[in-house]
Amino acid sequence: MKCVCENNARCDPVSGRCSCSPGWTGHNCGKACDSGHWGADCAETCSCRNGDGGCDAVTGQCICEAGFTGNRCDQKCPAGMFGLGCLHRCQCENRALCDHVSGACTCQVGWTGTFCEKPCPQGFYGLDCQKKCLCLNGGSCDHITGICSCPSGWIGPSCNLTCPAGFHGKRCNQTCVCLNGGICHLASGECVCTPGWIGPKCADECPAGFYGADCQQRCLCQNGATCNKTDGKCLCESGWTGTACELECAAGRFGVDCQQMCDCENGGQCNIKTGRCRCTSGWTGDRCEEACKSGLFGVGCKERCRCAHGASCHHVTGDCQCPPGWRGKLCDKVCLPGMFGERCMQRCSCAQGTSCHHVSGECGCPPGFTGNGCEQTCIPGTFGLNCNQVCQCSETNQFCHPVSGLCYCAPGFLGPKCDQICEDGRYGPSCERECQCQNGGKCAPSTGVCECPAGFIGPRCNITCPAGRYGVNCSQVALCGDGAQNDPITGRCVCAPGRRGEGCNQGCPSGWFGAECNQRCNCSNQGLCDPATGNCTCGLGWTGDRCDKECPAGRYGANCQLKCHCHNNGSCDRVMGTCRCGPGYYGHLCEHACPPGFHGPLCQLQCDCMNGASCQPVSGECVCPPGYHGALCHRVCERGRYGQDCIQECDCDNRTPCDSVTGKCFCPPGKTGPRCDTDCRADRYGPDCTETCECENGAPCDRRSGRCLCPHSWIGLLCQEGGPPRYTHGSNRGDLQHITPAPSSRRTKTDEPVFTEEAEVKGQV
Repeated sequence: MKCVCENNARCDPVSGRCSCSPGWTGHNCGKACDSGHWGADCAETCSCRNGDGGCDAVTGQCICEAGFTGNRCDQKCPAGMFGLGCLHRCQCENRALCDHVSGACTCQVGWTGTFCEKPCPQGFYGLDCQKKCLCLNGGSCDHITGICSCPSGWIGPSCNLTCPAGFHGKRCNQTCVCLNGGICHLASGECVCTPGWIGPKCADECPAGFYGADCQQRCLCQNGATCNKTDGKCLCESGWTGTACELECAAGRFGVDCQQMCDCENGGQCNIKTGRCRCTSGWTGDRCEEACKSGLFGVGCKERCRCAHGASCHHVTGDCQCPPGWRGKLCDKVCLPGMFGERCMQRCSCAQGTSCHHVSGECGCPPGFTGNGCEQTCIPGTFGLNCNQVCQCSETNQFCHPVSGLCYCAPGFLGPKCDQICEDGRYGPSCERECQCQNGGKCAPSTGVCECPAGFIGPRCNITCPAGRYGVNCSQVALCGDGAQNDPITGRCVCAPGRRGEGCNQGCPSGWFGAECNQRCNCSNQGLCDPATGNCTCGLGWTGDRCDKECPAGRYGANCQLKCHCHNNGSCDRVMGTCRCGPGYYGHLCEHACPPGFHGPLCQLQCDCMNGASCQPVSGECVCPPGYHGALCHRVCERGRYGQDCIQECDCDNRTPCDSVTGKCFCPPGKTGPRCDTDCRADRYGPDCTETCECENGAPCDRRSGRCLCPHSWIGLLCQEGGPPRYTHGSNRGDLQHITPAPSSRRTKTDEPVFTEEAEVKGQV
């Protein structure tokens, strides 16, 4: 027969009875064990807990439900594990309890959320965050205990009390340091200054030009006045009055608040500050009480009269007041024929054809004179009455006296034959006069007029070439850079500290300063070094003589001059004042452009512009001052150009050079005017006609050098010596008084031989 056993049961070969494998039962082993039973033929009973008591039908091993483990399922899952087979790890945080069956979290006091990962929301605390906090004034409570944590400036169980006076900060344990009546902020401790004071401790007065709370109000005082740092009231300088010191003292008053009276005379005006008199034309003295001295006129009595023949001029206008016998604007013309005397108003009474003396009116000219007014001496080579006798002087360089006919050496010569020229340093008749030239100038032996060496001008060669000029007659232009002087002789530029190069148009290289740029700068932290003095200009966040000190607390910016305004424990960046600004700007609100010499992000890039040029704070592009161009403003305008970026052309006559900054023409000697196309007027000379001629007796001066061009018979530096014979009216006849430099003659104080009424006129026929 066939066995019918199932599920791997064994069949007895004799009886055919089935022996079931563990977990099975029934006559053919086709039935699984009932719950709670296991083993062969399901004969064993399960011994499991915490569930339905079921176990594995084959092995009898307990099958635990979720949350339990152990051979008999009599143990809960270990801490941190949960679920079926205790295979899942708990995710609860902050010491929360984890359910061993489901893994659900039971939160500790002060925590919430699925995994107890969140503290109680603001304003709540305790178990399940059900309790409401009672903190005031921005205080926060502990999410577990509910105890209040007060912000700076507050204390008390519910943060309901302010800090006592003089204290601030967290728990009010910091002492206030405000000075000059400043009030301390309860939270930050920052001082709120009284009007007129600023600074972290209110220790600094408002800077010049500002007053009031936080020094935010701008003073309105004008004309150098100072304003009260508290209320802005103006304290006027001498010479000003008014609420804003905007009014000048009225005429006749000066001093503080215009309380003093002026005492100027003759129309003089007094200085509103000092009361010093400013005189009108023709007057001088402390009170303008004195007229100009003889020979001078005009404003400050600085103009020299140009009247000839000893005439005086009006002290105000300079108009010449002619002596008898002379007329004309400069009294350089004799009376018209037939007239003589005061203002040439008298008519001659001489017979027709007979000359009349222009001074005395006497008829007929005395010996040695001719002309309608007897004003001219005999022409060279003639002498005597009516100049009709011929001189007998045979030697070269000999003159013939117009009255006597005596022969004498011309000025500048001496010796028996008048063939010896005056030695160096002497000039004039018989070489008796001493030259007055200075600075190596040489004088002409005949007239004494100086020939000046390079570097000097003037009648005595006593005037050094003005700045920017050199050479003979100061005719050369020295194009030296800003602040440089030039040698008046060679024109070589002498550079000021901080400049170098042949034309002093180059600045010191970076890191060097002083004369010839031979001193090394010692500025730290990228501080800029002044090329002239070496003084350091500190970058942002640094201060001190060497820019080696960081800004103190509460300060930031260039040289630490700006005040921080951070609140609620905010910190102030010593460089930028907390604001992150774009290139070219800095400050709490980015309201400050980079200080001079800096540009770019955080203003940390140094401008490399030269010659005092500034640079754009954003791009660093150089903005050249007038007179310079180039990417670094390192190039001086080429000759013939000037101004901003050197785009303007000089408008000077004959290609005369002009100032590279202003375009003003450098006029050569003898020229003036905006274009240097105007000749100097008769009484001026030198470069731009800046010097005043000193020539006398109507002599003009050379417009270039200032040398006097003496008329016939006049000599000396200023043509003040010699002159024609002078007519003296002393008897019934006209006699002469004249220079006769004969070697044996007796001399007067002016070394002039004199012919008077008693003098014998020799050589007369």
